[in-house]
Amino acid sequence: MPGSEVDLAKRWNQVYSEKHMTNWYPSYDILRFCSKFIQKRLTYDTYDVKKNVKSVLDLGSGNGRHVIFFANQGFEVSGIDISDDAIKLSKEWCAREGLDADCRVGDITDLPYKDASFDLVVSHGVLDHVHMSDACSAVNEVNRVLTPSGLFYCDLRGTEDFEFEIGEKISFNTFMIPEGFEKGLIQHFFSLKEVHELFDEHFKIIYIEKSEHVYGPDFTKRNSRWIVGAQKL
Repeated sequence: MPGSEVDLAKRWNQVYSEKHMTNWYPSYDILRFCSKFIQKRLTYDTYDVKKNVKSVLDLGSGNGRHVIFFANQGFEVSGIDISDDAIKLSKEWCAREGLDADCRVGDITDLPYKDASFDLVVSHGVLDHVHMSDACSAVNEVNRVLTPSGLFYCDLRGTEDFEFEIGEKISFNTFMIPEGFEKGLIQHFFSLKEVHELFDEHFKIIYIEKSEHVYGPDFTKRNSRWIVGAQKL
């Protein structure tokens, strides 16, 4: 592992302290996943329940936007992140909203929860910011803390993304981000084969799509992500 790689906790603290992570709305793909597989909102306070879910974990919860989303629907919610500053933000947000959630600093490869603690785990833009070996360890932990037949939502950067192969190569399909507010962090780009390598040991993939957005003015920049819904075997 090249010596130029940064300390992840320190670097993510810097990202949050400098207020670069300013997205305060839930991911549209998580909204769709919840509506399709968990519950779809029908009115202000009624839902069409697809699966009986009581407890939710946001893996790499950042400022807490998905913690807030699920807590507002009455779920028991936990959020874990490597960044102290991110967890501080999420705790402050929950307090302002009057919501009760367990937000704590921790390592996604060594989760501080008992076996079968959660019915649903969601992870947005997290497992592609670590080495493949760490992503596999995190998925093993997700499998451990999920209840039988529990669900796992995860999205991952794809190899058809316009930033694939930009920056110093660290390992297979993994590069150091060369500029911007994530400079010095790593980005792993997943092929479809790697997506299956990540999930197939412990999960059945029940939903997968490739989400792509092409940017102007010449439409040469393609943002590509895998959107994966999986059920614990």
